[in-house]
Amino acid sequence: MSTSIIAPPASTRLTTATNARGDLGLPATAPTDAQLERWIDQASAQASTFCRRVFGRATYRERFDLANRCRDDLYLGLLLDAGPVVSIQAVAVDGLLLSPATYEVDDRLLYRLQDGDRRAFHGRVVAVEYVAGWVLPSEADDYANPPVGAEKLPADVERAVIQLVGGPAFGLGRDPMVKSDDVEGVGSRSFYVQGAGASLPHPEAEATLSQYRRLAFA
Repeated sequence: MSTSIIAPPASTRLTTATNARGDLGLPATAPTDAQLERWIDQASAQASTFCRRVFGRATYRERFDLANRCRDDLYLGLLLDAGPVVSIQAVAVDGLLLSPATYEVDDRLLYRLQDGDRRAFHGRVVAVEYVAGWVLPSEADDYANPPVGAEKLPADVERAVIQLVGGPAFGLGRDPMVKSDDVEGVGSRSFYVQGAGASLPHPEAEATLSQYRRLAFA
């Protein structure tokens, strides 16, 4: 099986400057939108790398070699690599394009149809082109009115990204090497320091995004 992206997502930002500023309680003018969007880009990239997935809607081309699959597995359908699946663009078996009436998708499982029943795919190679991913908050028009079959980015993913944005936003002007700050007679404070076993600089964000992390295979 091999998977490639043939059309990348229109946007990779998993939140907006307006949403981040509002949730973090940041002033209207500081930091600037340009600075905030740079942090959003960085936090979105962190989330994508950590989860080993592209969150926005992209078009994928995936190839299945049926000769290397157990025949019983084929009755369970072909498991598409990316999700959630928005639409199937094309399915071809050994180079022959199939009619949309001869297949269907259920979640990420692609089935061949015969007389309305699900059957195993026959042939050597099945090639599938499909759109998968979520509508992102940064896609304003589509986010307000999601296209048919598309889902909005889960709210907890956006929250986790905003939490990651909060790190540099609240650390602006502070020495990142300072772990604690004591003022005699006034009080003291300390800051979270990423541990050796942590992958992300915010523990709650990491716990949330772990639910969306794809397994890695050697």
